[in-house]
Amino acid sequence: MPLMYKAQAVLQPVSWQTTWHELSDTTGELLLKATIQDKWHIYSQLQSADGPIPTSFVFTENPSCVFIDKVKEPLPEKAYSEVFQTEVLSFSKEVVFTQKIKRLDKKSFTIKGELEFMSCNDNMCLPPKTIKWEVQVPASRQSSVK
Repeated sequence: MPLMYKAQAVLQPVSWQTTWHELSDTTGELLLKATIQDKWHIYSQLQSADGPIPTSFVFTENPSCVFIDKVKEPLPEKAYSEVFQTEVLSFSKEVVFTQKIKRLDKKSFTIKGELEFMSCNDNMCLPPKTIKWEVQVPASRQSSVK
């Protein structure tokens, strides 16, 4: 009799989308949007070491731009977690992280990086996951970028 294997469902409660939003001829924002399934959470960059793995971002250096300040996030939800036995800072449903960027080149270029996040619900946590991403920045509409 042949061996039978059950396929394990791969849980993917969080999906990510990265987009470019132009603010001016010389600046823009990289938008890193997480869409989170009901009853799941991801965690703030500001999460303490006592709790779950915080969301983090790494940007590949690029001669066409400069990253201004740190990644910004909206105000997270704050709640006590029985699982971690500490207060956690989390996001549900949807969250958009933003990174301000100064462009140094009027030509189009690609910004690349990776992000790491951990997702949990009331019953379980998935192992931290790292995702590589890239965003195409279109050419500036101005003839010169200063």
